[in-house]
Parts: sequence; structure tokens; C-alpha cells
Amino acid sequence: MDRRAFVIITALALVPVGAFAHGPKVGQNGGPQEDAGNLHVEIVPKGTMLQVYLKDHSDKVVSTNGFKGTAIFVINGKAERITLTPAGENQLKGTSSVDLPAEPKGAVQITTPTGGTVQAKFK
Repeated sequence: MDRRAFVIITALALVPVGAFAHGPKVGQNGGPQEDAGNLHVEIVPKGTMLQVYLKDHSDKVVSTNGFKGTAIFVINGKAERITLTPAGENQLKGTSSVDLPAEPKGAVQITTPTGGTVQAKFK
């Protein structure tokens, strides 16, 4: 192996795996975004309302018809469970019993019309 190949291989080995993460951390609607299976999941909290937007990895809108979900966030030390239902072309919505922070910590589980599930974790 020549020196140049050795340097390239060594440099690639030192790059953190997170550098190859697929989706941006902020979605098109300004909320935090995470990958969940074959989807980008963006959450946009507004008061007690939670909007969840879905896109594929090509950033194309995914129809939420037939989808459902549950968001579970820890707010003020307590778990808050929010049921999500379709609302609009690529959106699920739900209402919390308490005001949501701008970047809630927890997870969103999405169930597809075929019964498959994916989960996005928000830290």
C-alpha cells in the first residue's frame, strides 16, 4: 500500500460516523428533525399543539393518510403522551395537556397504514 492510500484510509477511519448522518437536524418548518426508518420526522411544537411532518429521504412529502402515531416527551420531569392523527397532506397532529418546549426530549413512534412502525428519538 502506498503512503497516499494509507493516509486516505486512516483519515476516513477517524471521521465520526455521525458525520454521515442522512437528514438535516432542522426541518423545512423550523422544527427539530430526525431520521426514523425510511422517513425524516420533523416536530413543530406550538403551545399545546404538536405538528409532525413526514418526508422521505429524498425530501419528498409523504402522505400521512392512514398513518397514526404517538409522541412521548419528558416535560418538567413527567412523561407526556400525545396521540397523533393525520392532518393535512404530510402532517400528523396531536394536543398535549401541557405547553410543549421548543425542542422537547423524547420519541415519536409512527405507524404506517400497513402496520409497520418507525421511531424518531429527539435528544
